[in-house]
Amino acid sequence: MEKVGLFVDVQNIWKTFGKIKYDVLLKYVTQKNNRRLVRAAAFMSYDPNDEGQHNFMRALSHLGYRVVSKPIRRLPDGTIKGNMDLEFAIDALTLGKVLDVAILVTGDGDFVRLVEALGYLGVRVEVIGPDSNTAIQLIYAADHYTNLSTVHGVGDNSERSGTEGEPTLPEYAKGVGSV
Repeated sequence: MEKVGLFVDVQNIWKTFGKIKYDVLLKYVTQKNNRRLVRAAAFMSYDPNDEGQHNFMRALSHLGYRVVSKPIRRLPDGTIKGNMDLEFAIDALTLGKVLDVAILVTGDGDFVRLVEALGYLGVRVEVIGPDSNTAIQLIYAADHYTNLSTVHGVGDNSERSGTEGEPTLPEYAKGVGSV
């Protein structure tokens, strides 16, 4: 059986695609025969004062995702820092030593070097990314690319809510349905 790791860049998907159903995504990546999920991880920064985001992370955890998160930092000039790229890359590389397939759900071109490094470890890298918002270099570097829009039932980007980049989804706060 192929050992598979799923790594989701929550902020990137939220900003470029919108709301997705994380349970559908999990089913999609594990539906292929001969695949065993080793880990599903969702990476996100969050506002510590936003209960909706805490509920969102709890819902992801209940679906079977390992939630890797850190609070956003507000700088004196008013800008917000909350990048999770380093955590994403370290976890993927560390777990890559025991994986056959790494599935990166992102469109961020900053991960091209990560894809190459995983490939050097002998890991097949698949990218699932938002259509025109996935960096072409990331698509070229991957062993396989899937347009997120073609994953049946995964998305409904017509219902974005909260502030840009922050997946505050009140309907999920109740723990009902898909995240």
